[in-house]
Amino acid sequence: MASLCLAVVLALAGPAAVAATKKPIPKPTAKVTVKATAKPTVKATAKPTVKATAKPTSTATVKSSAKPTVSKKPVVKKKKRAKVRVSPSPKASWPPKGFSVEGEVYAKVPTAKELVGLISANSYLSKQIKPCSTYICGAVQVASETGCLWWEAIATISDAQGVKLGELNASFNSSTEREFKVLLLVSPETVEKGGAAKITSVICHHEDRDKSLPGTSYKKS
Repeated sequence: MASLCLAVVLALAGPAAVAATKKPIPKPTAKVTVKATAKPTVKATAKPTVKATAKPTSTATVKSSAKPTVSKKPVVKKKKRAKVRVSPSPKASWPPKGFSVEGEVYAKVPTAKELVGLISANSYLSKQIKPCSTYICGAVQVASETGCLWWEAIATISDAQGVKLGELNASFNSSTEREFKVLLLVSPETVEKGGAAKITSVICHHEDRDKSLPGTSYKKS
């Protein structure tokens, strides 16, 4: 029974002001051509004529051709999430099929497979069934046409050979009209040597329960 308790890189080049690389501005260069001619004459005075031409030519060109390069952001495709629509479980038909009936009360001992489904759909039962890995347990599914103030279930506990070990009586909370409820009985007998719990009767009570009585009692044979 324990097995039923089912775990962007944005790569920008630097700002344009930084990306624009300036070539160093050359200082104006002055080319000076000097011609000196001295022609001695027969005259007593010699006047050298000196022509000095200075034609400074300067060229200073600054070109800024470097444009900032911007790498594009990688396109990240978003994965579409699949939408799963969960539809509510269909209501059980009424009157329920496969149940024993007496008056307004319906009862059925579920198979192991059915019990797994019932427990997996009910977190409360998932917790309640944990002791059943140690002790002999029994389960019964019940419902009432008009509802019950409280339920009572009685089971016979026997060993692996079918010998009766005792009788277990347990009480359970109320249920509304046509509400399906699983009553789980846990006996004090261990499962070490095997055994079983056979539900012998269920009772739907319409009067208040005597709270002075224990919720569970076991009478050993």
